[in-house]
Amino acid sequence: MKCGIVILNYNSYNLTCELVKKCLEIDLIEKIVLVDNDSKDDFDSFVLETNNSRIEYIKNDKNSGYAAGNNIGLKYLYNLGYKYAFIANPDVIFDYNTINEILTFLSENSSYGIVSSVRTQNRTKDTGQFWSIPKYRDALFESIFIGRKFQNKLNKKKSNYICDNLGDKRYIDVEVVGGAFFGCNLDIMNEIDYLDEGTFLWYEENIVSFKLREKGYKVSVLNTCEYEHSHSKKRHGNLMHTTFIKSKKYYCYKYLKIGIFRKILLAIFDFIGIVENKIICFLYKERNKR
Repeated sequence: MKCGIVILNYNSYNLTCELVKKCLEIDLIEKIVLVDNDSKDDFDSFVLETNNSRIEYIKNDKNSGYAAGNNIGLKYLYNLGYKYAFIANPDVIFDYNTINEILTFLSENSSYGIVSSVRTQNRTKDTGQFWSIPKYRDALFESIFIGRKFQNKLNKKKSNYICDNLGDKRYIDVEVVGGAFFGCNLDIMNEIDYLDEGTFLWYEENIVSFKLREKGYKVSVLNTCEYEHSHSKKRHGNLMHTTFIKSKKYYCYKYLKIGIFRKILLAIFDFIGIVENKIICFLYKERNKR
């Protein structure tokens, strides 16, 4: 049973090269699609020196974000006839067992669109690795700093509790998994029109899970394997906070289909959050000057 993997790069040359090399050691991965999202990196020499037909290097002509960048690779694999694919950020580590377990589960369970594994960080189970599809009230809370903190605390507490009490269970059905690493059924991804390219960053996992649920498909986390994610946090500061707000708004408008009153209320909360974020960034900058 063979599969492909999509590795989306943006200025992570060394990490990406290392991950490609590790993927080459796993014979279940027949095709490695390296997509560079118009970063400063150039992989021509690396691909030439590696000299392996399993690597397909695609240089995107613009930085189109997480969803659109990964879609390039997923659609490429689907058009080649692959049934299963993985998405992996450059800063993740996994082994043969993880790929094999997820592939086996996907092949045995045709109602699952996305499957991930237990996530670890610094060799310990990482909390907050899965969460619920956001409702409107969640979107409101996430507009402001204290609301995001509260939401994250609840998500981590729930995720941590479930992970600690899985026991001998092979898997657990969840609503949303983190986008750093997962396997997917490409027939299902094609049916739901892949990741929604209306977002640049943030909310991609929420939206794809929303679309899967609408079609009656499931998402799962396997307890029989794991991957390591040694990442730096995506901060909501400065311009990235604006990107987060835009993605959240896009989700609420297109998928939750909120009415005019809720749109106005969301705009108020978002405005408060933007002002609040500017103050926090200013105070943080001033503190660092001392």
